Order: sequence, then C-alpha cells, then structure tokens
Amino acid sequence: MNVTDLTGTYTYRSFLDLPDPVDDFNRLRFAQAQLELTAVPDGTVSGELILSDPGEQPLIVMDVTGKASASSRVSFTLSGRGRPPIADFHYEYDGGILPHWEAGVGQRVVLAGTVLRAEPHGGAPAGQTASFLAVRREGA
Repeated sequence: MNVTDLTGTYTYRSFLDLPDPVDDFNRLRFAQAQLELTAVPDGTVSGELILSDPGEQPLIVMDVTGKASASSRVSFTLSGRGRPPIADFHYEYDGGILPHWEAGVGQRVVLAGTVLRAEPHGGAPAGQTASFLAVRREGA
C-alpha cells in the first residue's frame, strides 16, 4: 500500500464518542460530508471537505492539507480550514486506511480516525473530539 491510495472521493461521517448505547443513532452524528483527497508520492495530501444536503449545492467547504506515510498501513494527518462564510472553522484529523480482508466481499477503501475541533466557532468550544469513517465512493 502507498500514500497515493488515499486519492479519491469519500462519503465522510463523524460520530460523537458517547460511551452509552443510544436509542436513536442520529444522537451520535457529528457531521456528514463529501471528502475529496489527492495524495502524491511524497506524502503531501490536499483536498476539500464539502458539507451539503444531498443533491444540493455545497453549503460550506473546508480546505484540507496534510501529510501521509506508509509502512504496513497508510496513515495521515490533515488540517481543515473553512472558507467563507465559515473561515473560523479549524479541525485536525488523524487517521489511516483500514485493512482489507483477503476473503472480504464487496469491501471498499475506508478511512478511520479521530477529529478535533482545534478552534472555537459559532459558540462551539475548541477541544471537541469525534471519531470518523470515510468510505470511498464507486469509481473514485
């Protein structure tokens, strides 16, 4: 596996790290977005996190930049900064590509990790964390 395996378009979902079972899975929802990444052989990663309603124009966009490395698995760190009107958004991401099962059927490339709200915005304090999964879309 190499760092360019990160390149693609993903459906990104992040979840609050609540330890107790919930009766409504939406109580765990932190964000859902489209994540577009490009990774080059030197490990540089760039892209966009696009938050929108399905089928609608983007509501808000964050530019993401970072670095990736590969040994037995690909890992990455990203920093996301919002474009106007969300220029005060700043999030940090730490994750990696999940392993594939040799006998897996229909398995996709999946990114998993944690996200940190690095700066406060809109009354939300800095320091909030969540877990994320990003599933590569077909043909991406």
